Amino acid sequence: MKILVVGTGVIGCIYGWQLSEAGHEVTHFVRKGKKLEIDKDGIIIHCLDARKQNRPIIETLYRPNTVEQIGNNGYDLIIVPTKANQLNSILPILAKTEKYTNILFLQNLWITHIRQIESAFQDSRIIYGQAHIAGGGKSGNKITCVIFGTKNSPTMLGKKDGTVSESVIQVEKVMRQANLNPQICKNIFAWLISHYAEANGLVAGVMEARTAQNYISNKEYIKHSIRLIREGFKVCTLLGIHAWKIYPQALYYVPTWCLIPALLKMYRTEETQLMIQGHIKHSPDEMKEMFYDVFETGKNLGLSMKNYKQMQKYIDTFVL
Repeated sequence: MKILVVGTGVIGCIYGWQLSEAGHEVTHFVRKGKKLEIDKDGIIIHCLDARKQNRPIIETLYRPNTVEQIGNNGYDLIIVPTKANQLNSILPILAKTEKYTNILFLQNLWITHIRQIESAFQDSRIIYGQAHIAGGGKSGNKITCVIFGTKNSPTMLGKKDGTVSESVIQVEKVMRQANLNPQICKNIFAWLISHYAEANGLVAGVMEARTAQNYISNKEYIKHSIRLIREGFKVCTLLGIHAWKIYPQALYYVPTWCLIPALLKMYRTEETQLMIQGHIKHSPDEMKEMFYDVFETGKNLGLSMKNYKQMQKYIDTFVL
């Protein structure tokens, strides 16, 4: 398959690298002035691959094909793994591509972002997804990342209306060829919105703690995250999304005393620590915007957002 990946961020490079390894023709769309640099130096990928039994650390130099203009080049699939706050600049560019090319938005998305996407494209072109299988950070031309190896860490895929279209089936096949654990979700809209609230509660707790290591050293930070996640789920409920019906988000309704040990066990693993710390270093602006997306939506819907108000000072003063 001929695939265009927008950008060379963490998720874009992980997926571009893995899809290339699986034999697909992958090109990355980069900002003006970046092509020469990437073509010359490549991108160093330092990856803990937890899909394999011995969990190897892979160090490789990824040399992707790059373009600074998209044009009509007959791509079968365009993958958009950028931060959601970059949609304003990306959507007008993507609007110029062939109308038959499917676009996979592989991002953390809130309801406002989905409305923005739907105002730009026909629904037939749009596939939504989330790279739950991977994460990490980037410094210069080096990416430090993890690819998780459990069934509970998939590449989520789906159409907003729940249909399993031929385009979704084709993308699922491509992701499976690259061993990226695809999972077709017939309720992808609800999954994405509730996941956004969940992920926001986690990263806000880490921002309060200042580091991933501090976060797992004090149960109070975990408690604060749980409260934020549950308050975010109340926002979801008012949006018509019931998190208690969605896995794994439903697990946050387990009693707190039982939930904390399970979360600590998960957060203390090497791969989760790597992902969280990398995300903090790479995307603090995105994390702050995620916090305020949920916070402002909740207030507009009439909720007091007590826990968000208590957390606000830590978000506003967070620095690396």
